[in-house]
Amino acid sequence: MKISYNILKNFVEPPHVFSAKELAEVLTMHTVEVDEAVDLKEKLRGVVVGVVTAIKPHPKADKLKLATVDIGKKNLEVVCGGVNLQEGMKVALAQVGTQVRWHGETNWTSLEKTTIRGVESAGMICAAEELEIYDPQAVKYGIMDLSDNEAEPGTPLSQALGLDDIILNIDNKSITHRPDLWGHFGLARELSAIWQKPLKNPENIPIQNSRDIKLQVKIAEPDYCQRYLGIVLAGLRIFPSPLWLQRKLLSLGMRPINNIVDVTNYVMLEYGQPLHAFDLAKLVSPEIMVRLVKRGEKIITIDGVERKLDQSMLVIADNKQPQAIAGVMGGIASEVNDNTEAVIIESATFNAISTRQTASRLGLRTEASARFEKGLDPELAYLAIRRAVELICQIMPEAKIASQLVDEYPRVAKKIIIDLNLSWLEKRLGCQIPEGEVMNILQRLGFGVAGSSPNIKVTVPSWRAGGDITRPEDLIEEVARIYGYHKILPVLPKFVITPPPKDKEQELRWRIRELLIGAGWTETLSYSFVSGENEKLLRLENPVDKTKPYLRQNLISSMAEQFESAQKAGRESIKMFELGRVFLPSSGKMLAAGNSKEYLPDQPWHLLLAIYDKKAPVFRILKGVVEFIEQQTGTSFKPKYEQLNGGWLAEIELEGVETIDTVKYNPLPKFPAVIRDLSLIIPQGVLWSEIFAEISKISPLIENIQVFDVYEERGSISFSIVFRSAERTLASSEVEAVMDDIVKSLQDKFKASIR
Repeated sequence: MKISYNILKNFVEPPHVFSAKELAEVLTMHTVEVDEAVDLKEKLRGVVVGVVTAIKPHPKADKLKLATVDIGKKNLEVVCGGVNLQEGMKVALAQVGTQVRWHGETNWTSLEKTTIRGVESAGMICAAEELEIYDPQAVKYGIMDLSDNEAEPGTPLSQALGLDDIILNIDNKSITHRPDLWGHFGLARELSAIWQKPLKNPENIPIQNSRDIKLQVKIAEPDYCQRYLGIVLAGLRIFPSPLWLQRKLLSLGMRPINNIVDVTNYVMLEYGQPLHAFDLAKLVSPEIMVRLVKRGEKIITIDGVERKLDQSMLVIADNKQPQAIAGVMGGIASEVNDNTEAVIIESATFNAISTRQTASRLGLRTEASARFEKGLDPELAYLAIRRAVELICQIMPEAKIASQLVDEYPRVAKKIIIDLNLSWLEKRLGCQIPEGEVMNILQRLGFGVAGSSPNIKVTVPSWRAGGDITRPEDLIEEVARIYGYHKILPVLPKFVITPPPKDKEQELRWRIRELLIGAGWTETLSYSFVSGENEKLLRLENPVDKTKPYLRQNLISSMAEQFESAQKAGRESIKMFELGRVFLPSSGKMLAAGNSKEYLPDQPWHLLLAIYDKKAPVFRILKGVVEFIEQQTGTSFKPKYEQLNGGWLAEIELEGVETIDTVKYNPLPKFPAVIRDLSLIIPQGVLWSEIFAEISKISPLIENIQVFDVYEERGSISFSIVFRSAERTLASSEVEAVMDDIVKSLQDKFKASIR
């Protein structure tokens, strides 16, 4: 967005003369980011208004002339080829050293004193294009005619043409949350607060109402249109706008069209409030309806494109058809043209979300929609329509106000009042600002302040009440940016770093994950939802997948799909693990809500290990991994082993598992071990964990038990038992006696037999 310094000065008086760089820095440090600041008068430095006092032929060139030009303090003789050059004519004269652009060239060149066909020229009488100035009356190959300008000879051209201005390019991203800054008036209000200078009152010319035409406005959808103002102006003539207005629009990136449209665009740039003008004669009657689109309605917009509308879109219509897409673009049917004699000027506040959705669906973003979709202040609509009437009557004195100013405002917004503690604000700013200055800053920004320190009530002004300022934290930024970020020292807060209490269960899970990934296992995550008809399972009231309406009670039920899928994919070796919660019908430890007395179902953590390999003893590997985790984490698990499609799964409940905080050092054994192997045939259904537990409790001399072969078809299992004493070398008789006890115990308890 482009901003003119001269227009800003119409609303607020600067405390001193600002350079382009200084002005950009002020706004960047306090309000918005300025991408670029261009000083127009610098481009025209050295170009002045001159009066041609004498003309004579060039002695050596028929198409060139020698002109004497009065530039105030002196006369210069220059060579000129302008076809429209005349004595007494006011011209733009570029003195030596000025930057100019020659015909047909894009680069700017420094003008030097030169000799043309043997005659010295002390400057250059310029055409408009050579100075990159808009001139609608420019003559082809002719010089700029300034005869109607009142400037005295020697006056800088930038001053004579009103081009002694600074144009700021504002980064639109920095004002996307500030709809009040999409016009000069809003930025001037900010500068008024920064400079502590009064904001000039824009309501200085009252509108004289008329009853010649009875204008009617009806808002059928107040959710989509908060306010709508309209007024009829008659006795109009459509012609090109004055040069000052055309040049202002061009410098701000807009194309001049005609006096009425140019005024609506200029006021939009001044106040940030889009306006629209309808040709009254092209409407069925002076009745405006703000409504939603009816089924099948279309409109040809002023860009000549037919737009298909849907019933979610808001339009401005007469009694026959839509005449404009609200907040986006007007229709060609009621467009202002050379024959227009009376117009309805519209100034409205449209719903931001509706405007954004309409513009998006139509693929039609305009200057108007860019502003409406930010959420404009309804009070701005009133200021803008008054200013538009003032300008039209100024440009066209014969224009007549032909109706009352209609103001439909069905839903006046409620005031936002924020409780602010000044001590709280000071702590968060990190610096001491006198309380009086804090309140003064807020008041300068337009906030109402009531109450006494430290607790005050802050009333948000209408132009900041569109969702920008809603809570005390928002006021911190307001105070800080006006006070000056550069005054706040960047000091880091001091606080004691206390380590949080250890969560042993979480640390155990992290350690298990670390160990398994390091050993080449792959972690998987499966959904907690399972299928099946089981009254013990917890059923979801609103399941994501209706085929799986239950919560799992073990990890095997949800991991099995992934495991079988990996097998079907042809993988010869699979090592997968999952750490996840299961859901049990018993009451757990977590409350259903913060103030509830009910508890959620028990949700303990489980570990599942799944392994498959055609060429390796997978059960031994699985059991070895479980023992490895136990050894590395100082835990003791009670794994549940289960077979699946030639592979093995081990599920371990981690809830309540005790861990050893410190690892104790065990010295290397001093005495040799005795190893005995045992092969048994065991009945179906007997688990290895049961056999292991039974053997382990028979004698303290048993140091380790390790399975080395499983023959599943015959129910055969082979394992080694390691015997050792920490005090002496064991005798064979001692070992054999324990072996006899082991065999007898397994035969009695499990009906096992020696193979």
